[in-house]
Amino acid sequence: MSKRFFLSIFLFLVITPSYAAYEEIECSNDKVFSEYSCNQCFDWWLKAEWENLWLLIDKWANITDVKEIVYKEEQKDPYMVNLSTWNVTWVQTPDSNNFWEYTDEFNNLYSEADFWYILDPGKSVIWLKSTLSHAFNLEKNTAKTWDNIGMLVYPIVSHNILADWEVSMDENNQHLECVLFKSWKAGEVVVPETPKNLPKTGPAQYILLLFVALIWGFWLLKFRTKS
Repeated sequence: MSKRFFLSIFLFLVITPSYAAYEEIECSNDKVFSEYSCNQCFDWWLKAEWENLWLLIDKWANITDVKEIVYKEEQKDPYMVNLSTWNVTWVQTPDSNNFWEYTDEFNNLYSEADFWYILDPGKSVIWLKSTLSHAFNLEKNTAKTWDNIGMLVYPIVSHNILADWEVSMDENNQHLECVLFKSWKAGEVVVPETPKNLPKTGPAQYILLLFVALIWGFWLLKFRTKS
């Protein structure tokens, strides 16, 4: 019974989008975020040589009080920035071709009347994901533990739809989500860094995720037992 229970939780966490693996932090935690004009900042902790990053996604969240619109022609693929002066190499495997794709959830937002993708105020959608067979690989890493070695930048360009249904074309309409990676040597004992400043809504997100995982696993175990 216990094995099935823990397997259920494991499967839930595996199929949960990897966005949940990012810990949102205040951008003031590291000056590198301001250097790259990041609007929203995340920490994905330590990575060692030959580790892969896969099942990557990005969320489009409309935090305004008006509708937003996205044009595919304006979008750029997420990209990895090498932050280290040591011998560090990030590669896209097997290659960069067809690495990213739009989700069905995003494509369903298409408006025939307005010709592009519209998101209502207060709504969010997973709009972009890496294809299943593709990943970023940390091919080489000689940096010291806790050194900044990479930052995955997710850009999205959106526009507000104004009261008269005109589309705002402000120059500052690009939102950059930045995920920071730090160095680690496999097998090395890690001494935790100073606690980070988290957004006020940050901890609740992960408590809720764990709670839902436990409830889901319990329900699945009970269902299988009855059957």
